[in-house]
Amino acid sequence: MRNDLTTGVQLATGTKSLRLRWWIIAAPLVLVAVIGQIDKMAISVVMSNKQFLQDMKLIGRPAVTGLLMSGFLLSYALFHFFWGYVVKRFGPRACAIAGILVWAGSLSLSGAAHFAGTMITARVILGVGEAFMYPVFNAFVANWFAVKERARAGAFWMTGITAGPAVAGALVVTVIAAGGWRMVFFALAVFSLLLPLPLLIFLMRDHPRQQKLVSSEEVKLIEEGSLEKTKEVPHLTGAERKKGYLGNYRFWLLTLAWGFSSFFVFGWTTWMPTYLQTARHFSFQSAGGLYSLSFFFALIAVWGLGYASDRIMRRASLGSAAYIVSGLAIFAGGVIIGSPYWAIVALIIAQCGQSAGYSLNHALVHSIVPEHSVGAAVGVAGGVGQGMAIIAPTLIGFLVGVSGFGAGIFFLALSGLFSGVCMGLLVREGY
Repeated sequence: MRNDLTTGVQLATGTKSLRLRWWIIAAPLVLVAVIGQIDKMAISVVMSNKQFLQDMKLIGRPAVTGLLMSGFLLSYALFHFFWGYVVKRFGPRACAIAGILVWAGSLSLSGAAHFAGTMITARVILGVGEAFMYPVFNAFVANWFAVKERARAGAFWMTGITAGPAVAGALVVTVIAAGGWRMVFFALAVFSLLLPLPLLIFLMRDHPRQQKLVSSEEVKLIEEGSLEKTKEVPHLTGAERKKGYLGNYRFWLLTLAWGFSSFFVFGWTTWMPTYLQTARHFSFQSAGGLYSLSFFFALIAVWGLGYASDRIMRRASLGSAAYIVSGLAIFAGGVIIGSPYWAIVALIIAQCGQSAGYSLNHALVHSIVPEHSVGAAVGVAGGVGQGMAIIAPTLIGFLVGVSGFGAGIFFLALSGLFSGVCMGLLVREGY
């Protein structure tokens, strides 16, 4: 007999691998997430290119330039609701294929654009396509992994979400230098079609029983670890199941936690480089390096707490603590600590806490929402959460302009604490 490290189940020597789901589902989701984030964030680098601004007649028109990101964020938030419903109806695989085709088309339109209006329209269409990711990712995780594995499975695609922006910067700058800003969008369209799309078409399936490569033993292991059969989390009463996730207050607590967390992330990542240069007097290069470094440590935190939460199955406790530490750390690093270097340590801790708490936020949804409704539930939660995030960069910018960074950081700290409180209310129930 041997002990399978992934499942802890005793298996006879020679049995077919029971880890195939990690290779044909979890690993491909990383690639989909990375490509999606690069497509999303490329515009941030392109907007700083003088030739692009001249070609689009955007020089001296910052408000119109800002619509390139705002238009995307608006459609991205709204279409979470749409994709959540469609994922439940048609399954994650078909929706991912459709979404990638939409975003590849929007990227091609961006590369061919000759007017700002066309480029803004393309960005809105990109938001429509990209909005499938959270519902699709969570639906795949729900269908392919036992409840006690889902924090680690979620950490895979969260790695892509976190690493994507860092890859985007270096890649986009290189492509612009080689072929100009239009080539960026055409190249990303090709990457989108040639890299993740074949995996979805030929390898990934909605359910393990649909994939012939997966053994019957692994299928049984996954199904016996479902929410309905597991003993790892509290079970809902019959009345609570009849109400559905929309009638479950636990779902709305997690949705609020998601919203406050998204407010923190969009607010802080937008203004962190500026804060490091103006308030802490780091150079442009140093600020950029520290910005990237914070994401590296955040990945370690996501994986560490994901592993721990799958082991002890107390995700609300760990997630709440991570959020609260994040709120306290950003206030300490942004306002209280005088030394810029110790402040950086505190700010990196804040980033780690937010990223880990956000990852466990997703994992907790799987502890209260049945597998067949996870995609739809995440569509609702993501729509609300991303909607709250839209106002973050503008509000923090307004506060910085009126009262300095102290006021903006105070609001970010509150958002972290509010996320922690919302999640913490589930601790006593055993989540």
